Amino acid sequence: MIRVKNLRISLSSFVMRNINLEINTGEYFILIGPTGCGKTVLIETLVGIRKPDSGEIWINNQNVTSQFPEERNVGYLPQDFALFPHMTVEENIAFGLKARRKEKKYIQSVISNLAESLGISNLLLRYTQGLSGGEKQRVALAGALATEPEVVFLDEPLSSVDENNREILCNELKEIHSRFKTTFIHVSHSFEEVSEMADRIAVINNGTVEQVDTVENIMYHPVSKFVAQFTRTKNIFEGTTNGNEILVNENIRLTTKYKTTGTVLITIRQEVIKILEESKESKESKEGYDNVFKGKIIKLAKRNNIVSIVIDIGIPITIYTMDYELVERIKSKSIVYIRIPIESIHVINV
Repeated sequence: MIRVKNLRISLSSFVMRNINLEINTGEYFILIGPTGCGKTVLIETLVGIRKPDSGEIWINNQNVTSQFPEERNVGYLPQDFALFPHMTVEENIAFGLKARRKEKKYIQSVISNLAESLGISNLLLRYTQGLSGGEKQRVALAGALATEPEVVFLDEPLSSVDENNREILCNELKEIHSRFKTTFIHVSHSFEEVSEMADRIAVINNGTVEQVDTVENIMYHPVSKFVAQFTRTKNIFEGTTNGNEILVNENIRLTTKYKTTGTVLITIRQEVIKILEESKESKESKEGYDNVFKGKIIKLAKRNNIVSIVIDIGIPITIYTMDYELVERIKSKSIVYIRIPIESIHVINV
């Protein structure tokens, strides 16, 4: 268990404040946010490279706030992997163990086991300069895991990897985490990159933690407009309410399961909205099923394996679908109906 209590960190004019986190043992936890929000500053403070102005850092019931990095029993992968180019892969993995004065037989055993587990046994006698990004990542992970740390910190480990290999390496990281059962704290600026890896995510914005939750809750129940936008929610609207109906404009009224008053933001994930064709289904739906609206298709574009459709219902609604047959049937039409499930409309008080 890692506990961060009321941490304040200042770096020139940039300040992180009121940082409170609880990270469970064995969890794959991700710190995410835009460039410059403080992710690397925070992870360097947790590792011990930086000292906080105030607050506490606890690892497994031990206050490590004033300890040096080597005293915290943590592994750390900086963005550039920090491998020694004049050393072989084997020597890089052994570095931390030698610094701790472990016996040669023990070091060889650890290297052999890690190299086999990470699929780098064939690289042990090579120098790191000629390795691919994925190979360097596995070597750096082996070095970080060699000392059996309580926690492994990964600072944007996929930033130097090309798009084709990124998904492969994401899967490898998750598999390695599952195999070693070590707590991983991973920094990233891309929600898409890590959304399938994390047990939980902390969203950071301008030096503060805006939300800590599971991927699903952050996507469907964001606590702020920033979190919604950062997690790529396309449908974000302001409205007014005095109950469970929200007036977005004079023609659009949405029914929700929430009851509140005043000005609110609503967020609707694009993948939960359903397109209805002019059929028995749409006619039944217009008689009281959820929020059903008639609209005009104004944009249709394929992105990877997803089709993005924008429909004007009085406000522009973006929908994602993988139903290519449906797309073929409607793309020649100008008018369709859409259904927005009541439970999929999230309301944020402002």
